[in-house]
Amino acid sequence: MKIRKNTVVSADYTLTTEGGIRLTGSDSEGPMVYLHGHQQVLDALEDALEGAEPNETRYVTVSPEDGYGEHDPRLVFTAPRENLPDEPLREGMLLRTTEHDGRSFPLQVVEVSDDGAAVLDGNHPLAGKTLHFEIQVTDVRPASLEEVQRRRVTEN
Repeated sequence: MKIRKNTVVSADYTLTTEGGIRLTGSDSEGPMVYLHGHQQVLDALEDALEGAEPNETRYVTVSPEDGYGEHDPRLVFTAPRENLPDEPLREGMLLRTTEHDGRSFPLQVVEVSDDGAAVLDGNHPLAGKTLHFEIQVTDVRPASLEEVQRRRVTEN
């Protein structure tokens, strides 16, 4: 069966970035399993995987524009200690903040100063990076009516 809208795709993958730096893969995160055609993975990946079959490998390069966007320096700012959680902060730590409209998003701690203030980055960690995926399709099956209605995979 070929990958098309409303199929459940299972695939092993490796994600690297510039210079061949390995970021993640199915060996550490488990296989990628998603409902095709429902924006559960990057659009560029869905487009590249359309029509693939089990045991097929696709190599996909995703530009920042088609991935997580360019790095926006306006989303990097310093927050005073009194506006931060009481817990000890460390570089690389993710904090969650909530907008006035109730939407929540992560902020990564980039640097912590001696006075407890922190430089925070609201960009996605992969913003500004060209991503290289090696994806081997392991299984393709029709999605159930429930999966299509709920827009999520319920069984593997």
